[in-house]
Order: sequence, then C-alpha cells, then structure tokens
Amino acid sequence: MKNLEKKVTKNLIKDYSNLLNGNSFKDFSIFVENKSNPFEIKVHKSILSSRSPFFNESLRQESLSISLNQFNKKEMESILSYIYYGNISFENQENLIQLLEISIYFKLNLLKEIIQKKF
Repeated sequence: MKNLEKKVTKNLIKDYSNLLNGNSFKDFSIFVENKSNPFEIKVHKSILSSRSPFFNESLRQESLSISLNQFNKKEMESILSYIYYGNISFENQENLIQLLEISIYFKLNLLKEIIQKKF
C-alpha cells in the first residue's frame, strides 16, 4: 500500500508541477519586482487560495492580479513551488531567512515550522 501511496503522491506532484509550469487555466497574475519593470507570473486562484491563508483572504476580491513588489522573481517562484507541490529549496542561511520572512507573510505555517527546524 505504501508504494501505491508514494506513486499517487508522485503523480500529484507531477500534475501540479505541470499546472504551474504550463499555461492552462491560469486565471490570475502576480506582479513582482518594481513597478517600472514588473515581472508577471500567471497562476491559479483556486490553488493559491486553498494553500495560503494570505491568498485566501486577498483573492476574495474580483481582481485579476496583485502586485507584490517587495518580492523578486526568484523568491516568488520559490514560494509558488512550495504552494503548488510542496517543494522548497534551502540554498543557504540567507535563503532560509528570506524564506522564513516570506512564509510568515503568506501565512504558510507548515513551511515556517520546517524552516525553523532547519536553523
């Protein structure tokens, strides 16, 4: 049974990865970096709102986008990787501090707990 559960989990991660990296059914945009040079990341409202209390609250409005200029492209892509399929990269101590701050901002308590255990 454990092998079957691992296979299901692996397939789920692959499917969500395909959603994040593909262009199908994306209904929301996140703009990061600065206003004069924004970078757009297209995402799925339903996935963001189900995984992050921050997005659950923020996406209740009928907006089609949000600007999160306090984050850069790499940080946002990293947090979206966690939101979509639970994968997070711990590159170095500085990266851990940034990810901890981001996990607090987006109210990702499990990620916050994981990062705190890494310290």
